[in-house]
Amino acid sequence: MKAQTQATLPEPARGPLLPLGLDAVERRQAIVTGMIQNRAFILLASVAILAFLFVPYFRTPLNLTQMLTQVSVEGIVSVGITILMVAWGMDLGVGSTLALAGMVYALCQGWGVPVAALLGILSGGLVGLLNGFVVTRFRINFFITTLATMVSIRGLVILVTDGKTLYGSAPGFDWLGSFKVGPLDFPVVAFFGLAVIAYVVLAQTPLGRHWYAIGGNPDAARRAGLHVEALFAGAFVVTGLCAGIAGVLLASRAVSASPGWGQTNTTLMAISATVIGGTSLYGGVGTIQGAVAGILVLGIVRNSLALLGVPPYWEWVVQGLILVSVVLMDVYVTRRRANA
Repeated sequence: MKAQTQATLPEPARGPLLPLGLDAVERRQAIVTGMIQNRAFILLASVAILAFLFVPYFRTPLNLTQMLTQVSVEGIVSVGITILMVAWGMDLGVGSTLALAGMVYALCQGWGVPVAALLGILSGGLVGLLNGFVVTRFRINFFITTLATMVSIRGLVILVTDGKTLYGSAPGFDWLGSFKVGPLDFPVVAFFGLAVIAYVVLAQTPLGRHWYAIGGNPDAARRAGLHVEALFAGAFVVTGLCAGIAGVLLASRAVSASPGWGQTNTTLMAISATVIGGTSLYGGVGTIQGAVAGILVLGIVRNSLALLGVPPYWEWVVQGLILVSVVLMDVYVTRRRANA
């Protein structure tokens, strides 16, 4: 009788994409968690569809290519920020580093554009090396360190330039910013190219796995024999180099270098794109493709608001609301993972 009773019990529903043995509440939580983890791509699809349907002139080829060019600088910075946040770090001074690289590029143009571009990029890497050295050597919190770097580098840029814009006059100064690959400006190609390289490094190489390891659990990584301090400092150097590349490309495109570049919006947009893309504020989690999707989300929002004639300050309001929302999502996922 007992065997017959058991045989007549209905089979539990089994979804092909859901874990077996979960009750209805846990299944819903799993769906919500999955949507949060892929939020950048869901947001990107949503804002793109809305913009294509309701924003005049958004879908024109000229507008789309211009929008990609506009977000390419912040996108390059966000690639470096993603790597640093995966290793559980942060650089609040990337905007000042960008301005420094542009200034170096303009000041050194008399030595030839290739040399000037290289020196501009290396100046960004030098700032990253300084940040990494101070954080790892003196055990100073990276927020305090990069905040101090942001202020001091900005002051240095203003002091050297006397607060004035430097203009490019050397032959080929604007080449990096104006050269086209098909319909795309070179900064866009550089952005996606760097994103592909960073994706391969993070996903396919031991270096990338080590960055994930020290971001997820630095003590365990140290016990496993990893050089945590060197890896952490290296992530700062990569972030500085990305900011340096962005600064050189921006100066080339503008045929000038302004000491006021990157004061607020560049840093905020790069960090926002990284967080929207699913990179955890607690380290050890994040992807380059998510950051690319995040910067495109913010680019579409900014472009759409401009085309609709909305005052530019509303862009900050919308960006702030999106950032708060995804931070709350990140906290939810982290708590779920801790309680699992």
